[in-house]
Amino acid sequence: MRFGRYRQLLGYPGALRLVISVLIGRLPIGIFSLAIVLLVRHETGSFAQAGIASAAWALGAGVVAPLQGRLVDRFGQPAVLIPSTLLNASAVAAFVLGARAGSPTWLLAVFAWLGGAALPPLGACMRSIWADAFAEDAGARNTAYTFESMMAELFYIVGPAITTLLIALSSPSTALLVAIALSAAGTLGFATAALSRGWRSGHEARSRAGALAAPGMRTLMLAIVPTGVAFGVLEVAMPAFAVEEGHAASLAGILLSAMALGSLLGGLWYGARQWTSPIVARFIRFEIVFTLGLLPLLIADSIGAMVVVMALAGLALAPSAAAGYLVVDHIAPPGTVTEATTWVMTANVAGGALGAAIGGLVVQEMSVRAALVVACAGPALGTVVAVLRRGSLGQPGHAVAVATERA
Repeated sequence: MRFGRYRQLLGYPGALRLVISVLIGRLPIGIFSLAIVLLVRHETGSFAQAGIASAAWALGAGVVAPLQGRLVDRFGQPAVLIPSTLLNASAVAAFVLGARAGSPTWLLAVFAWLGGAALPPLGACMRSIWADAFAEDAGARNTAYTFESMMAELFYIVGPAITTLLIALSSPSTALLVAIALSAAGTLGFATAALSRGWRSGHEARSRAGALAAPGMRTLMLAIVPTGVAFGVLEVAMPAFAVEEGHAASLAGILLSAMALGSLLGGLWYGARQWTSPIVARFIRFEIVFTLGLLPLLIADSIGAMVVVMALAGLALAPSAAAGYLVVDHIAPPGTVTEATTWVMTANVAGGALGAAIGGLVVQEMSVRAALVVACAGPALGTVVAVLRRGSLGQPGHAVAVATERA
């Protein structure tokens, strides 16, 4: 393995400040969703209501993210990032106050939706900068996207652990307030950096459909949404599993962190290698591996066993995500780089929102095991979609743009 590839990224002029800012600003991603579930469950005693609030958060992020991406492509990064982080902080603070005051579930869902909708698209902005910095070096971009995926998994390792600690020392409300402070600090540090202020998309999108003008982008959406269902189900099923095993619901943070740790290790291996296989085949291969890796969750019968199988299930996550973003580079029309990246996030969070809502109901009305079956079924369906429509994933974005312009 060639770890010098990672040093190449951090050695790019101005990149270290952005990486540090992203580490701070995106760490709350691993805090927000779990703390929302635990706060609502603590205040109401209901996993179903907690699932609704978590789904609203994810749905808000998913619906608005492509709009944020399109605005970034048009107006630049600071013009979107700074207002977003201020609105996010306000909405989450209102959610905390509402939950503590016993507000109805629908009002909490509104605040959660607004908070998710205003979540700053730091990951998409960072990937856009990497795409420009290494436009002529696909190998370096592969490593950069893997690095981004690994950092995301780091957030899901450290974030739930921080959530568990903060709840043990104080409360879920404190965890959410710490999260908005970190998000605002990291986002402002990123948005005021020279690379972020100077970045421009370099193209004008030729279609009102934006990134979705590409058939391959639509295929990715159809494949990723059911895969995202698994993550939403697990956000609710892991606290319920911990309770079922006689432990505190907050122990779910350890279980979710185990999957993220597996992904981090898988990404470290993947990003350090030189790959020659076709990117579409590679993406599908890792989707299949991830699908198979989830099956052992169905037989885990203790917290210790669940930690192990969650870690194994995560091994293919970062490689699959990195391969997916290289597919996006190939199929997205010119001028839609940030928007295309946010559509991937939208598909994930849309699936996560659906999974959280379904997972909460299935846990409440049936069992944790039944919810885990749903978690396994989602990625299996997504893989089938990617295999059946793999031809569209090979169509280059510039060809789509030309065809759209002629039409």
